[in-house]
Amino acid sequence: MTLFDIYKLIEFIVNKDYSGNTITPEDFKMLIKFVNIDMFRRKYGLPEEYQPGRPIPVEFANITLKNTDDIKSFKKELLGVSVINGILSYPADYAHRESIIYNWSKSINGVPTILPRPVEILQDEHAAERRGNWTKKPSLQYPIGVIRSNGIHIYPETISSVDFSYYRWPIEPVFDYVEYDGYITYNPATSTELEWPIDEHFNICRRCLELIGVNLREQDVIQYARTKLKEG
Repeated sequence: MTLFDIYKLIEFIVNKDYSGNTITPEDFKMLIKFVNIDMFRRKYGLPEEYQPGRPIPVEFANITLKNTDDIKSFKKELLGVSVINGILSYPADYAHRESIIYNWSKSINGVPTILPRPVEILQDEHAAERRGNWTKKPSLQYPIGVIRSNGIHIYPETISSVDFSYYRWPIEPVFDYVEYDGYITYNPATSTELEWPIDEHFNICRRCLELIGVNLREQDVIQYARTKLKEG
């Protein structure tokens, strides 16, 4: 579905046309950007769904094959990324990390062999405990990392490169159109479509309907959207 298809479907469901001001094209342009990021947050895992005794959200990246497929377009793998002065910098489109792997080289029977080792991400206090413990201190075989604002700090600092997998932010959708007297025409050449699989476009539409219903105080629209989102 194009953005215009989603826009027309929303208008159809609430049984109003463009002149009825269910949602103006400019409002939809803003709304679809919000819902695009909201969908990404839901698929990756909403932290507000964490509860005592249930340390995982209802939905997260790899909970099902469907979820894994839905967000696969946003997963990137960078091989041999430089670690400068012990710091792995965040890419410009970085949203969430997936894994950091150090390719440890060890001689086995005289043959240099690469043994990939995961970089264990720790909180600052646990990382300090490891770094201050001679028998448990970070090594090339057992590296650790700490998330900080200026990048991911890797220990030991002699590590100069890693393989970095992460999730990028979705590309911002652009709904471009030409407005006439009482109607609009869609301009696909200057628009940017959603990156989500086609079957997720309906969930995006339902989320839009829920927010529109809240804005218009239309309880029927809100209930319809929430029921359909719950049903999947």
